[in-house]
Amino acid sequence: MKTEFKELQKLQGVGEVLSRRFVETGYDTFAKIAAAGEDELKKIRGLNPRMVQSIIAQADEMAGEEHKSKEQIIGELKARVSSLKCQVQAIGLSVRDRFTGEVAGKTGKKVELGLVKIVSSLEKVEGKLGNKVKKAGKELAKAEKRLADLTGSGLKGIEKGLKKARKSLKRVYV
Repeated sequence: MKTEFKELQKLQGVGEVLSRRFVETGYDTFAKIAAAGEDELKKIRGLNPRMVQSIIAQADEMAGEEHKSKEQIIGELKARVSSLKCQVQAIGLSVRDRFTGEVAGKTGKKVELGLVKIVSSLEKVEGKLGNKVKKAGKELAKAEKRLADLTGSGLKGIEKGLKKARKSLKRVYV
């Protein structure tokens, strides 16, 4: 019973009390929570109605991940890492094309160094995927989001975004 409580606490917005209430009402797995639907979950005392959709989505995702083997998850993460490398390369080409004159300046050199460092960080993350699967997944998602936000940014914005993305990746291999 205790492991069920801990397992359900992996859902964002579900603490010790709510996980106990989920189990008491018969929703002791992610699959059962995902299948319950909004109306059923809103009946649980203490559950914020605004969090119900988020909890269902998280439970659905985690229920799908329970059936995957660790090798499959690592394979998916490696694919995400290579996708990020391609994205970083595209950012580099975009910077070169959009900021032709500014690339030779101080900020341009910082962006270039940032691109090299982020590729290096991605390679380090790829080496640690076997040990820190869950952490790598979360931090890769953050890095993907930060890199996606850089498409319309200026040179300074790109420099800051690269630093933030690298900081996320650093949490995996440190």
